[in-house]
Amino acid sequence: MTQTAITIRLGKAEDTEALIGLDTTIPYDKQRPGQIRKWIEANTCYVMQTKGSIIAYGVLHYHFFGNAFIEMLMVAQKYRRMHLGSQLISCLKQNCTQPKLFTSTNQSNIPMQNLLAQSGFKASGAIENLDPNDPEIIYFCDLKGEK
Repeated sequence: MTQTAITIRLGKAEDTEALIGLDTTIPYDKQRPGQIRKWIEANTCYVMQTKGSIIAYGVLHYHFFGNAFIEMLMVAQKYRRMHLGSQLISCLKQNCTQPKLFTSTNQSNIPMQNLLAQSGFKASGAIENLDPNDPEIIYFCDLKGEK
């Protein structure tokens, strides 16, 4: 993409089908469409768009032991490796109302681990047994110094 205006805003009900269309987990996770609807209804889903097309979304909530948590970050496959994930994380950090921000990714998801490291997150533990033989790594970012 070359110098195209990108906007990030809260998701709306009419965005649901576009988000379902870009989410690459849909073939494996039949509950995801319902999750997307709930995230939009709860005003926790941020949508990234350009030229009227939705190209990514992120979910920021405050149910992780009373702290902020990025539950989902999804960039449409054809828009990956264009630094959109880092832009979306920056937006979520700016909109975060808590000083501690957490997220997680599978140990096998090296691209996401690299993105989190570049975005100021540090590994903060792991949870076993969510996915077989692929621990979930928890990441933390201290926003006190960033705002």
